[in-house]
Amino acid sequence: MNRAYPQGSVQDTIVAIATPPGSSGIAVIRVSGGDAIDQVAGLFRGRDLRSVASHTLHHGSLVDAKGDTIDDVLVAVFRAPQSYTGEHSIEISCHGGSIVSRRVLARLLETGIRHAEPGEFTRRAFLNGKMDLVQAEAVADLIHAQSEEAYQASVRQLEGRLSRFVTGIRDALLDAASMLELSLDFAEDDVEFLDVAQLRILFERSLVQLREALASYDSGRLLRDGVRVVLAGPPNVGKSSLLNALLGMQRAIVTDVPGTTRDYIEESMLLHGEYLRFIDTAGLREASDRIEEEGIALGREILQNADIVCLLVDAREGHQAGVAVRDLALLEDHDTRVLLVFNKTDLVPEDQVEYLSAYGIPLSVLTGQGMTELTQRLAALARSTGGSTEQGSVLVTNARHADCLQRGIAALEDAQRAHEEGMTEEILAGEVRRATQALGEIIGAVSSEDVLNSIFSRFCIGK
Repeated sequence: MNRAYPQGSVQDTIVAIATPPGSSGIAVIRVSGGDAIDQVAGLFRGRDLRSVASHTLHHGSLVDAKGDTIDDVLVAVFRAPQSYTGEHSIEISCHGGSIVSRRVLARLLETGIRHAEPGEFTRRAFLNGKMDLVQAEAVADLIHAQSEEAYQASVRQLEGRLSRFVTGIRDALLDAASMLELSLDFAEDDVEFLDVAQLRILFERSLVQLREALASYDSGRLLRDGVRVVLAGPPNVGKSSLLNALLGMQRAIVTDVPGTTRDYIEESMLLHGEYLRFIDTAGLREASDRIEEEGIALGREILQNADIVCLLVDAREGHQAGVAVRDLALLEDHDTRVLLVFNKTDLVPEDQVEYLSAYGIPLSVLTGQGMTELTQRLAALARSTGGSTEQGSVLVTNARHADCLQRGIAALEDAQRAHEEGMTEEILAGEVRRATQALGEIIGAVSSEDVLNSIFSRFCIGK
């Protein structure tokens, strides 16, 4: 397996604080590498860690260079290869708080242990064959999951669902490529190692499966990255006030001066179990200056990439205003994902509110009337837009995986076309190999140093 290694650092023993900074009951410091147990044993007063069994926990104290106690600690010992990284590993649980954990970390660094880079523990787990690249990326997704659905999707990836799916197709294609290449060695003997009909079936079945997996990315990315809800409408209609009300804090500036929002503001939140990214944009109107013009242009661009558009109009303007604003927003293909909201219903008669409810959601951000219906409708739309984490389904949530699938499908389509046109085994084998290369990149069977650096640099230090 062609796995790239960190430059000159794979043999180092590394250390990092694995818990977030701040006050807490405990803090955990992780150590991994060939000398991890020996190095920590020299600082530990209690059992001799060099002689204890793997997966055992030991109470004692950690001492500084003078022999004075730094802290009372618990030390967990994990011997290679039965550890997270596949190397000898130590986890030190000390008292929480930045002072204690940093003193423990500093003492370990004094011994020559190197501070870990972001994601280096998981990177080593990948390099040592403890997990493939999809599972390694799932670790980061699991840590950053913002909803139950995103959590479930990450768990499925960590369990290896996508990996098994990709590996199964890739192995079948590798076998086919090998048989095609073997046929070249016996071309003069007219020996057929791969049945033509079986090859056609393999291409057709593989393409169907890969296309279905790729199609799941449209919804899968929403689970991972959140559903983008754009707040749009004319100036001074209450978009920023709505954002503040949804978040429960003063995030956007609110004044009675039209055009206050020039740039966009984005905030994320969990709404009725759904992870939503709210984006407040500049008011839609004829711009009064160049800065506002650029803000409106940016807002329109964001609108076209929205998953849900929450289109606000002034309730006093009525239903026709909603139609006009929809046209002004230049919305394309958003008919089923546009939520028309009539704000400031506290300023219109009750019968007008009832009339508007037939066309959209009556709302008063000032009084809170209609907020419950709005949030429920937004969550329902997000739920219907998002992906499925059912046990039997393969869900693609990662842009890198989607790109690899696209390239794999393109290569396999070329192979299918070459087969139908009766091209030689050499050309067929080349296209099939190209498809297996793209699929191999998903699981890390084929990977470059740059790809690994890009993936693991996004991890937190200590993981």
